[in-house]
Amino acid sequence: MTQTSTAETTRDRILGEAERLFRHFGYSKTTVADIAHACGMSPANVYRFFGSKAEINEAICARIIATLHTSLRTIASASGAASARLTRFIEHLSDHTRNTLINDRKVHDMVVVAMDEQWDVIEPHLRFIDEMVAEIIASGIASGEFRAQDPDEAARRTVGAIMVCSHPVVVAQFGSNPRTPSASDMAAFVLSALRA
Repeated sequence: MTQTSTAETTRDRILGEAERLFRHFGYSKTTVADIAHACGMSPANVYRFFGSKAEINEAICARIIATLHTSLRTIASASGAASARLTRFIEHLSDHTRNTLINDRKVHDMVVVAMDEQWDVIEPHLRFIDEMVAEIIASGIASGEFRAQDPDEAARRTVGAIMVCSHPVVVAQFGSNPRTPSASDMAAFVLSALRA
Protein backbone atom coordinates (compact mmCIF):
# COMPACT_ATOMS: atom_id res chain seq x y z
CA MET A 1 0.00 0.00 0.00
CA THR A 2 1.40 3.39 -0.98
CA GLN A 3 1.83 6.26 1.45
CA THR A 4 -0.90 8.21 -0.38
CA SER A 5 -3.43 5.37 -0.14
CA THR A 6 -2.56 4.83 3.53
CA ALA A 7 -3.12 8.53 4.23
CA GLU A 8 -6.42 8.41 2.29
CA THR A 9 -7.52 5.35 4.26
CA THR A 10 -6.71 7.07 7.55
CA ARG A 11 -8.49 10.23 6.44
CA ASP A 12 -11.57 8.18 5.47
CA ARG A 13 -11.50 6.39 8.83
CA ILE A 14 -11.38 9.72 10.68
CA LEU A 15 -14.32 11.01 8.65
CA GLY A 16 -16.26 7.78 9.19
CA GLU A 17 -15.85 8.00 12.97
CA ALA A 18 -16.55 11.74 12.96
CA GLU A 19 -19.76 11.22 11.01
CA ARG A 20 -20.86 8.44 13.37
CA LEU A 21 -20.25 10.69 16.38
CA PHE A 22 -21.91 13.67 14.70
CA ARG A 23 -25.04 11.61 14.03
CA HIS A 24 -25.13 10.44 17.66
CA PHE A 25 -24.06 13.51 19.65
CA GLY A 26 -24.33 16.35 17.13
CA TYR A 27 -21.44 18.05 15.38
CA SER A 28 -21.21 20.91 17.90
CA LYS A 29 -20.84 18.54 20.88
CA THR A 30 -18.30 16.28 19.20
CA THR A 31 -14.69 17.32 19.83
CA VAL A 32 -11.54 16.45 17.92
CA ALA A 33 -10.48 14.54 21.06
CA ASP A 34 -13.68 12.45 20.78
CA ILE A 35 -12.95 11.69 17.13
CA ALA A 36 -9.32 10.83 17.90
CA HIS A 37 -10.37 8.51 20.74
CA ALA A 38 -12.87 6.72 18.48
CA CYS A 39 -10.07 6.22 15.92
CA GLY A 40 -7.57 5.04 18.52
CA MET A 41 -5.19 7.91 17.85
CA SER A 42 -4.12 11.20 19.38
CA PRO A 43 -5.77 14.55 18.55
CA ALA A 44 -2.41 15.64 17.13
CA ASN A 45 -2.60 12.79 14.64
CA VAL A 46 -6.10 13.89 13.56
CA TYR A 47 -4.69 17.39 12.97
CA ARG A 48 -2.12 15.87 10.58
CA PHE A 49 -5.05 15.13 8.24
CA PHE A 50 -7.40 18.01 9.02
CA GLY A 51 -6.30 21.52 9.91
CA SER A 52 -9.25 22.19 12.20
CA LYS A 53 -12.56 20.82 13.40
CA ALA A 54 -14.26 23.17 10.94
CA GLU A 55 -12.44 21.34 8.14
CA ILE A 56 -13.81 18.04 9.46
CA ASN A 57 -17.31 19.56 9.62
CA GLU A 58 -17.10 20.64 5.99
CA ALA A 59 -15.75 17.25 4.88
CA ILE A 60 -18.65 15.44 6.59
CA CYS A 61 -21.15 17.84 5.05
CA ALA A 62 -19.53 17.27 1.65
CA ARG A 63 -19.87 13.47 2.06
CA ILE A 64 -23.56 13.77 2.91
CA ILE A 65 -24.17 16.11 -0.03
CA ALA A 66 -22.22 13.84 -2.41
CA THR A 67 -24.55 10.93 -1.60
CA LEU A 68 -27.58 13.11 -2.38
CA HIS A 69 -25.96 14.31 -5.61
CA THR A 70 -25.44 10.74 -6.80
CA SER A 71 -29.13 9.90 -6.45
CA LEU A 72 -30.25 13.21 -7.99
CA ARG A 73 -27.89 12.78 -10.96
CA THR A 74 -29.33 9.30 -11.53
CA ILE A 75 -32.84 10.75 -11.67
CA ALA A 76 -31.84 13.65 -13.94
CA SER A 77 -30.01 11.45 -16.45
CA ALA A 78 -32.56 8.62 -16.55
CA SER A 79 -34.55 7.88 -19.67
CA GLY A 80 -38.18 8.85 -19.97
CA ALA A 81 -40.26 12.00 -20.04
CA ALA A 82 -38.67 15.17 -18.64
CA SER A 83 -41.87 15.92 -16.70
CA ALA A 84 -41.67 12.56 -14.89
CA ARG A 85 -37.97 13.03 -14.14
CA LEU A 86 -38.48 16.56 -12.84
CA THR A 87 -41.31 15.34 -10.60
CA ARG A 88 -39.13 12.53 -9.23
CA PHE A 89 -36.24 14.97 -8.75
CA ILE A 90 -38.38 17.40 -6.74
CA GLU A 91 -39.98 14.61 -4.69
CA HIS A 92 -36.61 12.98 -3.96
CA LEU A 93 -35.04 16.27 -2.87
CA SER A 94 -38.04 16.94 -0.61
CA ASP A 95 -38.04 13.39 0.81
CA HIS A 96 -34.32 13.65 1.58
CA THR A 97 -34.83 16.92 3.46
CA ARG A 98 -37.82 15.58 5.42
CA ASN A 99 -36.17 12.24 6.24
CA THR A 100 -33.04 13.99 7.49
CA LEU A 101 -35.16 16.32 9.63
CA ILE A 102 -37.20 13.47 11.14
CA ASN A 103 -34.69 10.62 11.32
CA ASP A 104 -31.31 12.36 11.50
CA ARG A 105 -31.96 15.64 13.30
CA LYS A 106 -28.34 16.23 14.25
CA VAL A 107 -27.27 16.06 10.62
CA HIS A 108 -30.17 18.33 9.68
CA ASP A 109 -28.97 20.87 12.26
CA MET A 110 -25.45 20.77 10.80
CA VAL A 111 -26.78 21.35 7.27
CA VAL A 112 -28.83 24.32 8.50
CA VAL A 113 -25.71 25.87 10.06
CA ALA A 114 -23.71 25.12 6.90
CA MET A 115 -26.30 26.96 4.81
CA ASP A 116 -26.63 29.83 7.27
CA GLU A 117 -22.86 30.31 7.50
CA GLN A 118 -22.32 29.57 3.79
CA TRP A 119 -19.71 26.85 4.26
CA ASP A 120 -17.60 26.29 1.15
CA VAL A 121 -19.57 23.14 0.22
CA ILE A 122 -22.91 24.99 -0.03
CA GLU A 123 -22.42 27.13 -3.15
CA PRO A 124 -21.33 24.15 -5.32
CA HIS A 125 -24.31 22.19 -3.95
CA LEU A 126 -26.78 24.92 -4.91
CA ARG A 127 -25.14 25.25 -8.32
CA PHE A 128 -25.44 21.48 -8.81
CA ILE A 129 -29.18 21.57 -8.08
CA ASP A 130 -29.65 24.42 -10.58
CA GLU A 131 -27.62 22.57 -13.22
CA MET A 132 -29.49 19.28 -12.84
CA VAL A 133 -32.88 21.02 -13.02
CA ALA A 134 -31.74 23.01 -16.06
CA GLU A 135 -30.58 19.78 -17.71
CA ILE A 136 -34.00 18.17 -17.22
CA ILE A 137 -35.81 21.28 -18.43
CA ALA A 138 -33.56 21.54 -21.51
CA SER A 139 -34.39 17.95 -22.43
CA GLY A 140 -38.09 18.72 -21.98
CA ILE A 141 -37.78 21.73 -24.30
CA ALA A 142 -35.94 19.61 -26.88
CA SER A 143 -38.64 16.90 -26.78
CA GLY A 144 -41.47 19.44 -27.01
CA GLU A 145 -42.84 18.73 -23.51
CA PHE A 146 -42.03 22.26 -22.36
CA ARG A 147 -42.36 25.52 -24.26
CA ALA A 148 -39.25 27.21 -25.64
CA GLN A 149 -37.51 29.18 -22.88
CA ASP A 150 -34.12 29.73 -21.25
CA PRO A 151 -33.53 26.49 -19.30
CA ASP A 152 -31.12 28.15 -16.85
CA GLU A 153 -33.61 30.87 -15.96
CA ALA A 154 -36.44 28.34 -15.75
CA ALA A 155 -34.29 26.21 -13.44
CA ARG A 156 -33.60 29.14 -11.09
CA ARG A 157 -37.33 29.86 -10.89
CA THR A 158 -38.13 26.18 -10.35
CA VAL A 159 -35.61 25.86 -7.53
CA GLY A 160 -36.99 29.03 -5.96
CA ALA A 161 -40.53 27.67 -6.15
CA ILE A 162 -39.71 24.30 -4.57
CA MET A 163 -37.86 25.76 -1.56
CA VAL A 164 -41.10 25.41 0.39
CA CYS A 165 -40.67 21.62 0.26
CA SER A 166 -36.89 21.24 -0.07
CA HIS A 167 -35.02 23.93 1.91
CA PRO A 168 -34.03 22.54 5.34
CA VAL A 169 -34.99 25.68 7.27
CA VAL A 170 -38.34 26.14 5.51
CA VAL A 171 -39.26 22.46 5.86
CA ALA A 172 -38.40 22.53 9.57
CA GLN A 173 -40.58 25.59 10.14
CA PHE A 174 -43.52 24.90 7.84
CA GLY A 175 -43.32 21.25 6.74
CA SER A 176 -45.96 20.04 9.19
CA ASN A 177 -48.37 22.88 8.41
CA PRO A 178 -51.33 21.44 6.45
CA ARG A 179 -51.37 24.61 4.31
CA THR A 180 -47.83 23.94 3.06
CA PRO A 181 -47.90 22.43 -0.45
CA SER A 182 -46.42 18.96 -0.88
CA ALA A 183 -43.55 18.17 -3.23
CA SER A 184 -46.04 16.59 -5.65
CA ASP A 185 -48.18 19.74 -5.57
CA MET A 186 -45.15 21.93 -6.27
CA ALA A 187 -43.98 19.64 -9.07
CA ALA A 188 -47.40 19.90 -10.73
CA PHE A 189 -47.32 23.69 -10.33
CA VAL A 190 -43.85 23.93 -11.87
CA LEU A 191 -44.77 21.65 -14.76
CA SER A 192 -47.82 23.75 -15.61
CA ALA A 193 -45.62 26.86 -15.68
CA LEU A 194 -43.03 25.17 -17.90
CA ARG A 195 -45.71 24.07 -20.36
CA ALA A 196 -47.71 27.31 -20.50
